[in-house]
Amino acid sequence: MNDRRTVVGVAALAALAVLLRLPFLGAPTGSDEAGFLLVAHQWRDGSSLYGDYWVDRPPLLLALFALVPDVTGLRLLGCACAAAVVVLAALAAGAAVDASRSRTAALTAAATAALLCSAPWLGTVRVNGEVLAAPFVAGALALTVLALREDARRPVVLAAAAGVLAACGVGVKQSSVDGVVLGAVALLVLALTRPARRRAALTLLGAAVAGAVATTALLVGAAALRGTDPLALLDAVVTFRVDAGETIRSSASGATTDRLVVLLGTWAVSGLAVLGVAALVLAARRRTDPVAVATAATVVVGSLVALLGGSYWAHYLLQLVPASALAAGLLAARLPVPVVRAGVAVLAGVTAVPVVLNLVAGVDEGSRAEAVGGAIARAAEPGDTAVVAYGQPNVLAGAGLASPYPYLWSLPVRVLDPDLDELTTTLRSPDAPTWVVEWSPGFDSWALDADDLARTVEERYDRVAEVCGRGVWVRRDVERGAVPAVPAEECA
Repeated sequence: MNDRRTVVGVAALAALAVLLRLPFLGAPTGSDEAGFLLVAHQWRDGSSLYGDYWVDRPPLLLALFALVPDVTGLRLLGCACAAAVVVLAALAAGAAVDASRSRTAALTAAATAALLCSAPWLGTVRVNGEVLAAPFVAGALALTVLALREDARRPVVLAAAAGVLAACGVGVKQSSVDGVVLGAVALLVLALTRPARRRAALTLLGAAVAGAVATTALLVGAAALRGTDPLALLDAVVTFRVDAGETIRSSASGATTDRLVVLLGTWAVSGLAVLGVAALVLAARRRTDPVAVATAATVVVGSLVALLGGSYWAHYLLQLVPASALAAGLLAARLPVPVVRAGVAVLAGVTAVPVVLNLVAGVDEGSRAEAVGGAIARAAEPGDTAVVAYGQPNVLAGAGLASPYPYLWSLPVRVLDPDLDELTTTLRSPDAPTWVVEWSPGFDSWALDADDLARTVEERYDRVAEVCGRGVWVRRDVERGAVPAVPAEECA
């Protein structure tokens, strides 16, 4: 991106990505945002994996959440991540094509990244693991492309740095393997199709692996210094995900199927499906082009990861953004300029619809949890704790309370405490929470055995309020003020 006009254009698109996210800074806190902030800000040597809490995520994610004081700071960090992805996608695409079409490729990749990083229906209103992993992935893609160029300066250093960033992407979210996939496939294609560069490809592969291994060791070691056991960490980020997949398949509710339909619809309408198919067509036509083939492979792997996760949340599709933006740039370099402009215009129109709808209607996901937590906060006293049955850490965040139970999300409860023995023991212990929130009617939910838990709650707690249709219980041996009523409009 040596051309000044290109630099200015990419900078403007990065600013656009930020501006499109800014209106949603005040949206209600999401479950993951609240939960990761709670875990990150108490992470120390404790009774569970990350301090006193357990979560199936790698340590770099928690380290990033620990950098920000609150959800507003987190959302601003998400804006910075979106801008970085725009710039890095442009760098990758511009370096991957001939100089004569470099500007077109860079600007198209930047525009694609800016629009996809700002589309509310991809879950961009809130900051999750995919958002924070994306800059590392995009950086790994860009450095890999630069290292593959025949005129590259210090390609071994570039490859090692790409390995570092690829490992950081996985260190934020274990499924963010895009940097690894693109690098491995590109070097394989280079070695197979260009014998004269086979030795160089192996050298670059060794440098990338060294960078990735060193980074992984550093992340695991740093986490261990904060009390996170390496073997327990491996079990959380790998073994648990396998067990969780089986739990989802065997006992998921109808809502899971509904989310799958929404996920597939979002993938199709957002432009990601078109870019994925186009990347495959380009790879088939340019089978000896390492970047084209590797980009298509990365898009395919990212799509499979989104599907195989099992929960089918729309924000899983954000993992596809860096590789899809690179694919858009590669395609733009081979299409007439009017066609490229028309494609970007269509993508802009598709993105504008959910942005406008969310601005007009407001983002109400999380409103109920925020209202319930706020009501409890007005009745709670210093030192109180709470448990939500099951999950919804944004209720805890709204209440400003910690939890004596290590599982803040419903999936770990269902996989690691399906009989609710640990939760029941917690409610019977001297450290029993002051408050219990009954998120669903009754405590039976999604194949959980809640009989003993329900009896324990009846024995030790009084149901003192119903806020937004959620039962609020307080421990019988404490006195607290009345939980205030919440207007219906706050429970939307």
